[in-house]
Amino acid sequence: MTIAAFSLRWLTACGTALTLVAGLPGASVAAPPRTVPLIVKWDLTPAQIASSCAGQISRVKLRIDAIVHQRTARTFASVIEALENAESDVNDNLAAQQMLFQVAPDAAVRTASQKCGLDVGNVFNEEQARPDVYAAVVAAKNSQTARGTVQLKLQEYYVNGAQRSGAGLGAAHRREFVALEQTVNDLENRFNANLANDATTITITPAQAAALPSAFLGTFKKDDAGNTIVPVNESTIETFLANEPDGDARKAFYVAYYRRGGQANVDLLQRALTARARIAALLGFPSFAAFVAADRMAGNPQRIATFLNNLDVALLPKARVERAELSAAKGSPADNWDTGYYQNQIRKNKYSVDADAIKQYFPAPHVITAVLHIYSHLLGITFTPAPNVPRWAPEVMAYNATDTKTGALRGTFYLDLYPRPGKYSHFANTGPTARRIMPDGTIRPVVNSIVGNWPLPANGKPSLLSHGDVVTFFHEFGHNVAALLGNTPYETLNGGYRLDFVEAPSQMLENFVWNPAILKEISSNVDTGAQLPDDLIAKMIAARYFDEATFTVTQAFYATIDQRFHTLRPPVDTVAVWKALYNKMTPGTFVDGTFPESGFDHLMGGYEAGYYGYLWSKVYAQDMFTAFKTGGLENPAVGARYRNEILAPARSIEPDVEVRNFLGRPMHPRAFYRELGITSKP
Repeated sequence: MTIAAFSLRWLTACGTALTLVAGLPGASVAAPPRTVPLIVKWDLTPAQIASSCAGQISRVKLRIDAIVHQRTARTFASVIEALENAESDVNDNLAAQQMLFQVAPDAAVRTASQKCGLDVGNVFNEEQARPDVYAAVVAAKNSQTARGTVQLKLQEYYVNGAQRSGAGLGAAHRREFVALEQTVNDLENRFNANLANDATTITITPAQAAALPSAFLGTFKKDDAGNTIVPVNESTIETFLANEPDGDARKAFYVAYYRRGGQANVDLLQRALTARARIAALLGFPSFAAFVAADRMAGNPQRIATFLNNLDVALLPKARVERAELSAAKGSPADNWDTGYYQNQIRKNKYSVDADAIKQYFPAPHVITAVLHIYSHLLGITFTPAPNVPRWAPEVMAYNATDTKTGALRGTFYLDLYPRPGKYSHFANTGPTARRIMPDGTIRPVVNSIVGNWPLPANGKPSLLSHGDVVTFFHEFGHNVAALLGNTPYETLNGGYRLDFVEAPSQMLENFVWNPAILKEISSNVDTGAQLPDDLIAKMIAARYFDEATFTVTQAFYATIDQRFHTLRPPVDTVAVWKALYNKMTPGTFVDGTFPESGFDHLMGGYEAGYYGYLWSKVYAQDMFTAFKTGGLENPAVGARYRNEILAPARSIEPDVEVRNFLGRPMHPRAFYRELGITSKP
C-alpha cells in the first residue's frame, strides 16, 4: 500500500468495492452501458510478470507526464479523471501480476509478483509526491469543473493524496520522503514474505496427539518415531489450543506461534516505525499516528486513545473475572496458552457446547451454498458457478454475480479457502480489480477474491468448520458483496470507505450468524444432513459472551500497542513496550522469549496506526444492525436500503452520512455498549 495516499485500491485485507448506477449523485443517467468483463490470465511465468509489469510502468509514466504537461486547460476531466484512468488501467492490466504474490503455488511466481507490486507502489508514491502533479490537480480543482458529489469526492481524494504525499515539500525533503516510502514498502513486503514462507512446526507424541480431532490430525505428517508434526500457523492455532489437553504441548505451540517471522521481522518492524515517524515529521505531524488519524473519521490520536482507554477500563475487571474462571477450571493460575483450552472446556461443561460437535454441522460445501443464498435473497444479487473462468490453482472456485432484477453482470469472484505453502496465511477479502466505468462508457465489472485457510478435508469428509470459521466467512463475504455492489464510476472511490469504517458493514453482518433461523439455514450435519438442533443453538448463544470481555480488552490492547508504536519517538523497543502494555491492559502475563509483533501483520501493510478501526467501526456496526433486528434479518426491503445507502455509495459519501441515511438518524453507541454488558457509555 502507498503510505502517504492510503489508496484503497491497494487494501487487500478488506474489500475492494465498485460500479455506476443511475441515481447516485454525480453519475450519468444515460442508457445502461455495455459490460465488458476483464479476463485475468493467472498462469504467468516470472519472466512474463517482470516484462508486463515493466511495460505497464513505462506506459503509465508517459501518460502521467502527458497529463501534467498538456497545453489545454486543466479541468476535472483533463487532469483528475485522466489520472484516475491511467492508474486504474495499470491496476486492471496488472491484476494477476500483483495478486499472485498472495496465492501463487510457485515460489518464483510469488517472488516476481512481490517485486511487481513493490515497483508499482513506488511509481505511484513518486507520482503523488511530484510538485507538477500537485500543481495540476490544484489547478483542476480551481477550475471548478467537477460536477456532483462523486466527481467532487474524487477530486478531493487526489488533492488530499498529493498533499499527504509530500508534494508541497522542498526538493530535498521531497526526495527524502519518496525514498522513505519506498523503504517502508520494501520493509512491509519482506515482513509479510517472511510470514508467508514461515514453516514453523512442533512435534507432539502419540499421547499428546490422542485427544486431538482425527480430522485435524489426518492432515499432518509423522516422523519415523510415530510423532505428529504440527504446522504452527493461522489454520491450526484455534483447533490445537482448544483441544490439546497437554499443557506442555500447548505452551510449545503458543511460544512457537508468537515467534513466527523471527527476530528478522522484529528488526523490519522497528526500521519501519523509524521511517514512518520521519515521514510524519516531514509533513508537519507530531507522530505517524497523528498523520494517519487526520485522514480518518477519528480525526486525532487523542480521540482514539480515549475511546480505547474507556473500553479497557470498563471491561478489564470483567476480563479478570473470566481469567479467574479459567484458573478455577485448571486448578492453578491459567497461563496464556491455557485460554483456548479451558474456554473450550467451560463451553462444554458450563454451557454444554462442544466445538468439535458443532463442526459436524458445518461442512464447508453446505456453508458456502447457504451463505451465498442468504446474501442473494437479502441483497438481490444472483451467484452462478463459473467453472471455465481461469484460476490460479485447481482448488479455487469461481462465481459470476449478476443483479437479480436486471440480469446485469456485477462481477466475478474467487473462493480460495484452503492452505498451500507460501500462500497468504490469514483470511481476507482482496481484489485484484475494482469495478469502473471505462473512458469509452463501457462497464468493467469487478474481479474479487476471498482468500482463506480453512482446515483441509480429511478422512473422506469435507472440511468441517468451527462456528468461528463460519462467522469469518460470513464477514469476508460481506466485503465481497460490498465490492460487487458499489455504484460509483471510479475504481478509487469503489475501493471501500474511510479505514476506520471499512470493517463496519461486515462486522454488522457477523450478527446474522448468531441468529437461530440463520444458524439452521447454514447448518447441515455432515453425516445426517440435520440442521443444528434448537438446544445446541441455545447453548451456543448463551456461551457467546462468556469470554467477550477478554476478547475485547485484547483487541483494545492490539489497537493501543499499534497507536503506541506509532506515537513514541524512535527507536522503539517493541518487545519492552509490548510487554509493559500487555501486562497493564489484559488479564494475562507476557511470556518472555516471545515477540508477538513479529507475526502481527496488521502493523505492516494497510492497518499501521489504524488497528483501532476494528473496534471503532464496530460501534457503527452494532447500531446499523438495529435496523435488521427491527425490520427482519432476511427482509429484502431492509437489505435493499442497506445496499442503496451503505454499499452503493462506497467512498463517495462520508460514513456518518451513509449511516444516518440508512438508520434515519445519527449513529448512537448505545447498541455497542449494550452488547458488551455495559449499561451506559463510559
